[in-house]
Amino acid sequence: MASSIGIPVFFLIILPPVMFQEVPAEVMPFIRGYLVIALITFAIMTTAISNLAGSIAADRDHGLYSKLASMPISPLSDIVGRLSTVFVYAGIGSSVVIVLGIVMGAQFTVDLLGLIQIILVFPVVAAAATGIGLTIAAFAKSESAASHTGTAIVLVIYFVGIAIPFANLPDFLRPLVLVDPISLGNLMFTAAAIGKDYVGFNPLTIINVVGLLTGAAVLFSVGVVLYLRRCWRR
Repeated sequence: MASSIGIPVFFLIILPPVMFQEVPAEVMPFIRGYLVIALITFAIMTTAISNLAGSIAADRDHGLYSKLASMPISPLSDIVGRLSTVFVYAGIGSSVVIVLGIVMGAQFTVDLLGLIQIILVFPVVAAAATGIGLTIAAFAKSESAASHTGTAIVLVIYFVGIAIPFANLPDFLRPLVLVDPISLGNLMFTAAAIGKDYVGFNPLTIINVVGLLTGAAVLFSVGVVLYLRRCWRR
């Protein structure tokens, strides 16, 4: 799980001097702030998609589920334990990115309401990402396949719906961002922490909130069902 912290920190340090050399100094604090938000979402995805899928596949290869089947351990306890691990590591990674980002000059305009919104959206995004991780683990044949598939999905979501601000996205990509609960959650993080003007619209509407909750619930539910049927009971 070290990659949940190490990779976002690496990007936070390397990307500004490499990609934003020509950016005016007065704008740079908000760009750093946006990068911090994007890397928080990246940390959540890395933990819940790539690392979780690889961990489950490794446990399956080592015969853990055969042992669990003969022990008085319920599937619910197993899932709660894995979900708790995701929240802990994603929370640690996000905290490290925030602190380091502020030290490096990231600027935010978050108020109490925005902080509450971020706290509420965080577990929803984590649940959506966990559903994807569980789904990958259900079908992957090995730890390597699970980890690499998860990493590929993380990078696709990041570069399509998160790395580039919504206002700068091509028109054909914008609907994909709005139906993906992880990308949509990142827009809500950005609006709450930096401001709706930076996003280009207000993502914190009833329709988007319902879409976020529905999408996350579907991904998580599908992941849990597939995990129980294809992994745990084996």
